[in-house]
Amino acid sequence: MFGQYFGRYLLEKNRISQAEFNEIIAHQKSSPAKLGVIAVAEKLLTAKQADEVNELQKKMDLRFGDVAIEKGYLLSEEVAYLLNMQGNPYSKFVQAITENKVLTIEEIESYLEEYKNEYGFTDYEIDALKSGDIDRIIPLFVEADNPFLCDYISLAIRNLVRFINSEVVLQKSYKKSNYAFGNLAYQHMNGEHQIFAGFASGKDELLHIAEPFAKEKFDRMDEDAFDSVCEFINCNNGLFASKLSEEDIHMDMTPPLFERNKKIITNGEVIIIPMLMDGAKVELIVAMNSLVKID
Repeated sequence: MFGQYFGRYLLEKNRISQAEFNEIIAHQKSSPAKLGVIAVAEKLLTAKQADEVNELQKKMDLRFGDVAIEKGYLLSEEVAYLLNMQGNPYSKFVQAITENKVLTIEEIESYLEEYKNEYGFTDYEIDALKSGDIDRIIPLFVEADNPFLCDYISLAIRNLVRFINSEVVLQKSYKKSNYAFGNLAYQHMNGEHQIFAGFASGKDELLHIAEPFAKEKFDRMDEDAFDSVCEFINCNNGLFASKLSEEDIHMDMTPPLFERNKKIITNGEVIIIPMLMDGAKVELIVAMNSLVKID
């Protein structure tokens, strides 16, 4: 997931090409990160020390960590930490981009600092992105003061990652009182709170939800494709309603619906969370305790 965020930044800044980006993502998915690459990225070894250990491994039947300990470069606790990091998205990204000779570790660190400064991320927030933990990533992009609303949005995004696309890339949320769309699938929930929630796109980008959920291909956003998106929304909202019922908060769900080429109008605000799925832009639209009309 980190590779999707930072990799797209590098692509936008022309630091890497589209072909290099595609190759990095493919390599990242297929190869476990090597301990030496992680150790250099974590600044526990220099690149020269890592190369030396790699060369010694050609002469000794020992693992990288064992050789590094024997040389006095690493402590056993540091090796344990690196082994734990081996499945870390940042480590996999660094390995993919260096092994493909796209950038050096020094260049990655320099561009990462630029990325941090441009988007105003703190070190803690960069660590959250590196972790690949969606629950830590969501607050970096979604501003919702109401805890109830936060819970709903977080569940919806987690379910997208679980059921639709594990590489969803979030963008900064924003709020509006009206919202024009090309395609929209949505549902109302009524009870102690009023929730309007849906997924929208300009054109046929909602296929990136419809196809994975239905496990079939659609030529366009026809009724069957919309039904799939509606069923995903219904599934997500059912999970949310079940969670609330355990807290004695009861919500009823109306049947999900879909519309084309209209506008959402509200007497309050809708929060819009843009996201990329394989490069296609889809937006999660949520309003709470507001009167929502589609016109």
